[in-house]
Amino acid sequence: MKKDIENRDDIRLLVDDFYQKLLDSKPLSYLFTDVAQIRLDEHLPIIYDFWESALFQTGSYQGKTMDKHLELHMASNLTEAHFIEWTRLFNESVDAHFEGEKATMAKKKAFSIATIIKLKIEQLERIKQEINN
Repeated sequence: MKKDIENRDDIRLLVDDFYQKLLDSKPLSYLFTDVAQIRLDEHLPIIYDFWESALFQTGSYQGKTMDKHLELHMASNLTEAHFIEWTRLFNESVDAHFEGEKATMAKKKAFSIATIIKLKIEQLERIKQEINN
């Protein structure tokens, strides 16, 4: 039986596994390596903070998630397929290691985050279209 997500070490395991899947994913890896050009040693601790805050309300994350993703979209169009793959890989990582209330919460939050980002991108695209007309 798997355990639930209980602490930062568990989050680190989840995020590390997830990012390995992202970097191995042909439809997604270029967004991280070529477009955003993330440095994992700097990026991963930020993502640990994000998920620690999301699951345990620690307040350790102080970033601007939406702004970063809108900037990424402006640099390289994010599509529905990207979000489907991202969500699939996240759920796969959660399910590989964990089960329980926090694991379920993490998957629900990931889906919610993907949905909100997609809606903001659609809104941004409508505004851009209105400006260009």
